[in-house]
Amino acid sequence: MGRVDLENTNKGQVEFFLKDKPFADAFKCLFENAGDAIYLLDNHGNFVSANRKAEELTGFRREDFVGKPFRKIIPMRRLPKAIRGFLDVIRGKETKLELELKTSKKTILAEVTSNPLIVEGKIVGTLGIVRDITERKKMEQALRESEEKFRKIFENASDSLIYLDLSGRIADVNQKTLEVFGGSKEELLGKHFTRVGVFSFTEVPKLLSNFSKILSGKESFTNLWIKNKKGQKRYLKCSSAIMKVEGKIASILVIARDSTERKEMEKRLEEYSQHLEELVERRTRQLKEAQEKLIKSERLAAIGQVASMVGHDLRNPLTGIIGATYYLKRKLESDEDQTTREMLELIEKSVQYSDIIIKDLLEYSREIKLEFTETTAKSLLKEALMLVEVPANVKVVDETQDKQKLEVDVEKTKRVFVNIVKNAIDAMPHGGKLMITSKESNGNVEFTLADTGTGMTQEVMEKIRTPFFTTKAKGMGLGLAICKRIVEAHGGELFVQSKVGKGTTFTVTLPLSPKVKKEKGGEKIWVNPPEFLLSTTTKA
Repeated sequence: MGRVDLENTNKGQVEFFLKDKPFADAFKCLFENAGDAIYLLDNHGNFVSANRKAEELTGFRREDFVGKPFRKIIPMRRLPKAIRGFLDVIRGKETKLELELKTSKKTILAEVTSNPLIVEGKIVGTLGIVRDITERKKMEQALRESEEKFRKIFENASDSLIYLDLSGRIADVNQKTLEVFGGSKEELLGKHFTRVGVFSFTEVPKLLSNFSKILSGKESFTNLWIKNKKGQKRYLKCSSAIMKVEGKIASILVIARDSTERKEMEKRLEEYSQHLEELVERRTRQLKEAQEKLIKSERLAAIGQVASMVGHDLRNPLTGIIGATYYLKRKLESDEDQTTREMLELIEKSVQYSDIIIKDLLEYSREIKLEFTETTAKSLLKEALMLVEVPANVKVVDETQDKQKLEVDVEKTKRVFVNIVKNAIDAMPHGGKLMITSKESNGNVEFTLADTGTGMTQEVMEKIRTPFFTTKAKGMGLGLAICKRIVEAHGGELFVQSKVGKGTTFTVTLPLSPKVKKEKGGEKIWVNPPEFLLSTTTKA
């Protein structure tokens, strides 16, 4: 590379003399076509040369200002600053100043970078680069004004405004946030939002979940209670917005509205409304109870008389029939033929069936008395299955648990399972499978009895627990109704699901320990007869 020789001419101008012509040509091309205005000054502050961009920037031809002092294009009030910068350069310092420059049409604001030109250890001039920053400065000023307006809005907003960075740390808060949270800005800035000490432990997972939603670009709204630094409980309704820079999420703005007074007012209104509803409901209930007591007393008296009459008038002749049958079987034991034996057995079965109907009617019409005993799910089903005659073409799989202990009235609970198992067997005339399982859930034992029988239609499903409804040729339709009463008397529930051609599943849920009130000094519990009993009986 060649060496640059700069000499003062008689006219005070500085000229380039480059020993290597190719380098000189390249330098002149770069100088002339640069994107910024470039100028040369001698040590007296006079223009020596300028490029094409300088002409465009100032509106003057280079002949108009070459040989003239630079102060001609500097406004008077900015001249001291410009002269100090020039003196620094000729002393060997690089300077960067923002100066106003006079052009042919207007005054502009420029960024001027100046460097000393040194030849053989001596400063012989100044090389300067000028860039018009008028528009940039206007934009910066507009941005400052916009930021100032935003800061005023931010600080004086009636809602709490909180800026979070992408890690969840608090970058900025406004005055309302300090009032609501009860702390100072120094206590909040830089902390993760979950560690500011106002959120309860149970709220943190919800807040983190919402924060993840926001980062994924989804909207998030949440309401929560906080306990601020002053020990006050405040109810906040929060929403969040993402702030983007160049299309990427840069921060998150959380807007929290203090709705404590409104929430408390809503609560008071709700309590007052509930109180009014309770008063109306209580008065209505009292009137209804008075009416029902009157009707119930009449109905219970009637049902008691009917049940007593049925039990007395039917059981006495049935007892006579069973006795006579027994006598005939003994009398004809040696010489009775097959037909006679079958007829006598038919009489016995018919009497037993009639006795079951009477027992169901009496059972359904009176109060249920529960006597609790500790047992297991396995033991209950084992004893119940011993009471059922299972056909050879039906497979019963008992997978109930032996470790699940519960307190129930064993005899009455067995009756529930016996009834369901018998129904399942009846629903599988051509054989099938009955799967019985149990599991513990929320303080209850849940029994599931699923068969592969014919299933039931939706119409039948809606009526199966209705007293006196049955799809069988024999029976009064009280079996499932009694089962439902027994289960509910324990504080449990009975559910049924069925699909035609697929089978039926009964679910019996029983509490591990009694949930109903016990008698003083004992384990006996009485459950009143069903309120709809008399009306149903009357219809029947």
